[in-house]
Amino acid sequence: MSEKVKNGVKVDMVLKNNCINRMLQKNALITLFSIFHFIAFIGAGDKPNIVFFLVDDMGVKDLACYGSDFYETSHIDQLAKEGMRFTNAYASHPVCGPSRSAIVTGKFPVRLGLVGIGGGIPKGEVIWPKVLKDQGYTTYFTGKWHMGGADSILKNGFDYNVAGSNNGQPGSFYYPYEAKRGVQRLPRQDVKGMEDGEPGDYLTDKLTDKALRFLDQHGKDPFLLYFSYYNVHKPYVQNAQGKKEHTDYFKKKLSSMPTVTKERRQVERGGEVIDELLVQRNAEFASQIKTVDDSVGKIMSKLKELKVSKNTIVIFTTDQSSMCTSSKAVSSSQPYSFGKSFAFDGGIRVPFIVRWPENIKENVVNKTTTISTDIYPTLLDMLDLDLMPGQHQDGISLSKTFDGSHVAFDRTFYWTYPSNHSLGHKGSLAVRQGPYKLIYWSENNQELYNIEKDVGENNDLSTTHPEVLQAMVLKLEQWKPAQKHINKLNMQ
Repeated sequence: MSEKVKNGVKVDMVLKNNCINRMLQKNALITLFSIFHFIAFIGAGDKPNIVFFLVDDMGVKDLACYGSDFYETSHIDQLAKEGMRFTNAYASHPVCGPSRSAIVTGKFPVRLGLVGIGGGIPKGEVIWPKVLKDQGYTTYFTGKWHMGGADSILKNGFDYNVAGSNNGQPGSFYYPYEAKRGVQRLPRQDVKGMEDGEPGDYLTDKLTDKALRFLDQHGKDPFLLYFSYYNVHKPYVQNAQGKKEHTDYFKKKLSSMPTVTKERRQVERGGEVIDELLVQRNAEFASQIKTVDDSVGKIMSKLKELKVSKNTIVIFTTDQSSMCTSSKAVSSSQPYSFGKSFAFDGGIRVPFIVRWPENIKENVVNKTTTISTDIYPTLLDMLDLDLMPGQHQDGISLSKTFDGSHVAFDRTFYWTYPSNHSLGHKGSLAVRQGPYKLIYWSENNQELYNIEKDVGENNDLSTTHPEVLQAMVLKLEQWKPAQKHINKLNMQ
């Protein structure tokens, strides 16, 4: 063979080899891209979704699964059967705003400078929804925010905000959700972002419809649905306002219930006489609860319809108890004393239910003593994310309880509400350590209770257990965040 032909053959072979190499490289790149895409897809699919139900002004006794014989909550009860129901869960504050801020920051409200009614997220705080957003979650907030203006919701990690603002209550639960004093409109109470309604629309139903649309659009992505109900807080227009059809039903139910011989009691605490409702007999309030329960049922059904129910963590809780004192009272926390605004257990014990199929033992009642600041580290743990102890410094993860185990109570809880409230609360601080709780009104006015033996906090031990009282007062006085508020109470 001539050299020319040989060289031609060689050239052809080189060209063919180069072509083959390029094809192999291209196929390799395509394969690697496919593998990375697949891994990313699997990783995204493995991330559990989060549905967080937060109800406003609902006490621990306001659900059938927690003992109510009047309110009807079949969907929430079913949630408890499918998950774990905690019976010693506390809110971090007895009124809305500070309690809500503690839930998302993992800190007692007084550390955030929040001791009154309103909430907030101070600069530098990283709330757990923001952590989820940074992990690739689509984040949706709907309902009552009460921690700053509407712009603060998106700034703190939410992709969507529906009806959230700094309003603590709606003007009315019926469209156009406005408040009036006689003929005068009070636009500050309007629910923003819900102008697309029609006469007869009930706020909770419309918020639920929008949340269902969000799930239809994003149910296959890792998502957080933070459903923060305006219910069952009172609207501006009256002390309770349910849907008419539900209210009529509960009025009929009342007629078949046994007659109550004693509906109220007047009892002295901290030098003040407190007027407390002892029964659950308000049909409007029962109707409000029923509407929340219906909403929970619709959301849970949508998760099943989308086939994401098993891979969704669902948490249900409330910000503090319902109104159980004064002429505004609509419910009762008995056997716990009082309700919203009070640091007695009737004001700060809340329902707390966690459901995560195949990861949390089902239909279990857990007596672990917990508080709402525990939600932050617990969620991080559930998502296999690093804990952030500098952020959620007043919370611990409850993941050890999810097999049904009980975690011993070896912490100290603090409540700081040094202001008076229209429900009859007189400014006070409180401490819970072990079985004891201290209620502190001033240096000369304190009460001590053994919560484990006296759930109603009716037997003051301050004179019979002076050494325990002294230790608890010292504990409070040495806790730096509370010191200026102790001084304020002592100067009144």
